[in-house]
Amino acid sequence: MKWSGQVLIKGLIFVFVLLLLWPAIHNLTSGNDFDIFLRAAYSLSDGKEIYNNSYVNGLYYYYSPLFIWFLQPFTYFKDIVLNNSVVNNIPLSFFLVKATWNVFMFFLIYRIIKIVNGIFKFESNKGKFIFYLVCFVLCYRWFFLNIWYGQLTIFILWTILESFLNNAKNTVTRWAPFSLAVNIKIIPMLMFWKLILDKDWKFILRSVIWLAVFLIIPFIFYPFNYMLEQNIHWLQLINPVQKTHIITIGEGGFIDIGAIVVKYFTNYEIPTEPTICISELSHTAIFVITQFWRLLIFGLVIWLYLFIRNSKHIFRPDFLSISLFCAAIPLIFPHQRDYSLALLIPAVCYVVYMFTNQLFSMNAIMSAMFFVALELMGCVFFYEMFSLDFRHWVIGVRLQGIGAIVFFFTFAAFIYQYQAYPEDDN
Repeated sequence: MKWSGQVLIKGLIFVFVLLLLWPAIHNLTSGNDFDIFLRAAYSLSDGKEIYNNSYVNGLYYYYSPLFIWFLQPFTYFKDIVLNNSVVNNIPLSFFLVKATWNVFMFFLIYRIIKIVNGIFKFESNKGKFIFYLVCFVLCYRWFFLNIWYGQLTIFILWTILESFLNNAKNTVTRWAPFSLAVNIKIIPMLMFWKLILDKDWKFILRSVIWLAVFLIIPFIFYPFNYMLEQNIHWLQLINPVQKTHIITIGEGGFIDIGAIVVKYFTNYEIPTEPTICISELSHTAIFVITQFWRLLIFGLVIWLYLFIRNSKHIFRPDFLSISLFCAAIPLIFPHQRDYSLALLIPAVCYVVYMFTNQLFSMNAIMSAMFFVALELMGCVFFYEMFSLDFRHWVIGVRLQGIGAIVFFFTFAAFIYQYQAYPEDDN
């Protein structure tokens, strides 16, 4: 029986979705960040302090009051406990919120695939199949981690792609997803710089209006003074110059620039992690070095974006620029972990497309650097298949963060050496 290219592509997507059911099923009955989110939602429903209390294993809630306001319907089931052969002693509220989030995640993945599919052109179904196959293999782990641990990075990525690339969407609601993401997790704020550089004042105004709307919503349902106090505590908690954001250690190993500087220039001992110290530096020196690298990456993003915007023959400059900004976020912002690298998915897709369609003459060194970066981040070798001791070592030496740095600067070189796409001036 001869299979058509479209059938093979649909079969590939079907297999990809089946593989994602593995972390989704695990997510339902295991501990993850939604254990923290829902307990914070309990605090909100009871009118208690949200941000000064730890919830699970000494971990705090870092997101906005709005996010746990969305979780309020699940708090009504907190007194019902599931206890049977399938689930053992699990509150119904936890099971329901995780199941709902899983369904939502699959919808977001569908939307991301659909948006990416609308970006790229393929001369044949064979080329399209190869593109999806390589992208699914390289990006699977990031989807896996976000579902497994109940994370918001895929949600953040979708909001950026939906708002910045969906030109056909109603202009009134277009920026609602992006503004919602900024309100919840703050890190997409970097994308505002693209709007500022483009002088899209109308879009900035609409984003700010939506941001204000989302900020106000919890005030409608809870006492004003209580919500004002919680929002102030939240802003204090995410203040980037706080010591907790400068000396970032523990919690399974962060991978951002700050965490890597701390790891290699302090002697802090963390259980299950090796201590690696090139030279012991003061907190002030750590702060200065970290801010220098953050500004360097930010400056490089701005410079390359202006290069992209002023070039006349770059294929899909809109998608490339979004990829560039997204690739910088896990490095610049503190407290980023391996699942945050899902924000590199657009950049990976772009490079894979240019490489597989032979639209960019990547030399051997650049190809090798991309391969090394993807390997360090666990995209080539799926780290979860290795022993726990090995994974602790990977986390302990911040291997994935180093991989993200290598990828970012290689991607920057890729953009700078860009050769004109011969058939499209878009």
